[in-house]
Amino acid sequence: MRIIIDGQRIPVNVRATKDLLLTLKSMAKTLNWKLWYDPEKEFVYISSSETPVSSAEERELPLQAFDEFESNRLQGKIICLDPGHGGSDPGATGPSDTSEKNNTLAIALLLKEKLESNGATVIMTRETDQDVSYPHASSSEELGARVNIASDAEADIFISIHNDSFTSITAAGTTTFHYGDEESVELAQCIQKNLVDELGTMDRGTRFGSFYVIRYAKMPAVLVEVAFISNPEEELLLASTDGRSKAAESIFKGIVKYFKV
Repeated sequence: MRIIIDGQRIPVNVRATKDLLLTLKSMAKTLNWKLWYDPEKEFVYISSSETPVSSAEERELPLQAFDEFESNRLQGKIICLDPGHGGSDPGATGPSDTSEKNNTLAIALLLKEKLESNGATVIMTRETDQDVSYPHASSSEELGARVNIASDAEADIFISIHNDSFTSITAAGTTTFHYGDEESVELAQCIQKNLVDELGTMDRGTRFGSFYVIRYAKMPAVLVEVAFISNPEEELLLASTDGRSKAAESIFKGIVKYFKV
């Protein structure tokens, strides 16, 4: 792959890999540069904001939008997302009266968009503020309905998104739970590392958990406690647009790493 930055060819010729291209894309986004990729010629053109590409020059470049490169990386994967709580069950409530059910749904919807833009088929247990089974159903009925959705879709993985909570407002950090099988442990580790790195929260690690949805799921499954809604600082993180976006991006990166694509 050849790389040209502002018209200057970099004196290297390396093999194009997804990791390398994603690194270039991340760099370009951070620096507010423009980037194109021609997969047939393995040619990358980068233009810094200080020296923008002219319209005539851009027309002459037989390049596609870089985003097209990653549009099919999760093709064929069926991913079930489970935004915790909803409807008659608000989940935990923060000191500022924010609700877990709203945070989990917002993160899941952002994650759904990222996954679908990369070719995955995404199954949601809920897409609005609603009960999955029926209002005020028993815990086993509600949670069973969520697991059944994943099973009926023959999902490859199941991810349940939650906010942690504790009686002390000082409790903080991120945890990802699994039920102990090898694939679920690996999925949990991939997601946990990315979440902690991106959010800057305390790493509470990956742990075994006997939560209904991951205990009875028939595919690799994890339950993610993104942060503590009972902690005033982390409540703000969970309710913010930036915090939710970072959480979704982190879980997405963990999924990509798990599938090794």
